Amino acid sequence: MMTASPLSAGREPSGPQPPRLLDVVHQRAADRGHSMDTIRAYVDWTTRFILFHGKRHPRDLTNAEIGRFLAHLAQTDKDALRAIEAARTALDFLYREVLHLERGELPWAKPPRLLDQVRQILRVKHYSPRTEESYVHWIKRYILFHGKRHPRDMQAAEIEQFLTHLAVKGRVSASTQNQALNALLYLYVQVLEIDVGKLNAVRARRGKRLPVVLSADEVRQVLQRVGRTKGDAAQLE
Repeated sequence: MMTASPLSAGREPSGPQPPRLLDVVHQRAADRGHSMDTIRAYVDWTTRFILFHGKRHPRDLTNAEIGRFLAHLAQTDKDALRAIEAARTALDFLYREVLHLERGELPWAKPPRLLDQVRQILRVKHYSPRTEESYVHWIKRYILFHGKRHPRDMQAAEIEQFLTHLAVKGRVSASTQNQALNALLYLYVQVLEIDVGKLNAVRARRGKRLPVVLSADEVRQVLQRVGRTKGDAAQLE
């Protein structure tokens, strides 16, 4: 006598089977008007997330387990910042648009490279790309100026030395020096969470501001001078 297999035992399923989760992700992304590259990325990151957690359904996974997956990417992916951002975007779509589960703000994982950490925090706080480019530029120059020492091993004295160098040797403007200062303060306060205290560096000179609009008296003086110049030129002809 034949015995029923575990898959066929009990009541036979009736009607069509529900679509696979990955197919739903694909279809939902297409319905939202995403490009084919984005759709593939969403499916790929969802697949990697599921496999990382032993094929458990994402519905049964918590934010802490999402964080573990992102932390794994931070440690193993060559372009950690790009991978973390892409995976996080895909998982946000999965939970919000496909599973309709409210998970709030998904966790972030800190990439190992310092400049990637700077970029990540700037993007989380919605700074402009121009500000990101400027801050990364000045932080790079600061690190190179001190022989590639890690900023965590340097504090107020090294910051002052760098800013003074910009003013004295580099002859930068006051606004340029302020950009460098803001970048370094952001690095220490927001990224490294270090209070560097009060800084005392040589300040760059402020350039003289030229008037944009002349007063009525100044216009009169200019016209009088132009008139005298024309008169002198006529006598020479």
